[in-house]
Amino acid sequence: MTEEVRQALRVCPSQVRSAVTEAARGLTPEELRFRCGTALRIFAGGRETEVPRVSVTPELLQSILSSATEHSVYAAQNTIRQGFITLAGGHRLGLCGTAVENNGEIATLRDISSINLRIAGQHPGCADAAADFLWTHPRSCLIIGVPGSGKTTLLRDLIRQISDRFLWRVSVVDERMELACCVGGNAQFQVGAHTDVLSGVCKQRGIEMLLRTMNPQWIALDEITAEADVEAMVRASYCGVRFLATAHAISREELQRRPVYRKLMQAQLFETLMTILPNRQVRTEVM
Repeated sequence: MTEEVRQALRVCPSQVRSAVTEAARGLTPEELRFRCGTALRIFAGGRETEVPRVSVTPELLQSILSSATEHSVYAAQNTIRQGFITLAGGHRLGLCGTAVENNGEIATLRDISSINLRIAGQHPGCADAAADFLWTHPRSCLIIGVPGSGKTTLLRDLIRQISDRFLWRVSVVDERMELACCVGGNAQFQVGAHTDVLSGVCKQRGIEMLLRTMNPQWIALDEITAEADVEAMVRASYCGVRFLATAHAISREELQRRPVYRKLMQAQLFETLMTILPNRQVRTEVM
């Protein structure tokens, strides 16, 4: 079992750690799925494997949640209401339960019914070719691919490389704390010595804040999903900043079909498109 898996399992009771260690032999776990009323399942290699020795109960879910928040669930409410908790090492808990709303917004989650322990791993060097291309073509770059294809992993290593190799100033809007995964102000992933990270703020507000305060040459953000994101990026581009970003799409044609991305394409903000193919290879083209 890898060190990353052992580290992620620290939030689990000892009997769960033992059962997973035994059941995961020969596997490289990516997620542990705790669903109340069923057996624990390990997700690895595109399929789930049952761990029959571990039956998921409300008490087990509460124990994991308490450990993940260092026994201060209240202090973690800001991310719990968004459905996740970031752990040391960049691992994270995805949460499902009953949403409690206040003035039309989710205030918290109660009666947790499912936990997805996502095991993080950095892959230094996966963006070597992409970084080389940006050195010779230093223009805004959009990374696309299907969910789970590795867009965030590629983006993270690309940020690290253009920061450390090329000494470009990079600012990261880490809205859901998945790129740098800062815990207590410390990035859990390597994102470069010339990189500044703004966590837990929406992309639109984050872009505006970073422009005013950090003088970035590049701004990086994960998962463009809203028109407000696009509008903020277009405004920032007038200031000469370049962007690194990701979007869910399988091709340039699909980008054109989706209203939000169509607006992005019409703005001609991105001049480089990197598509992660089903075999995990990256196709790079000038827009």
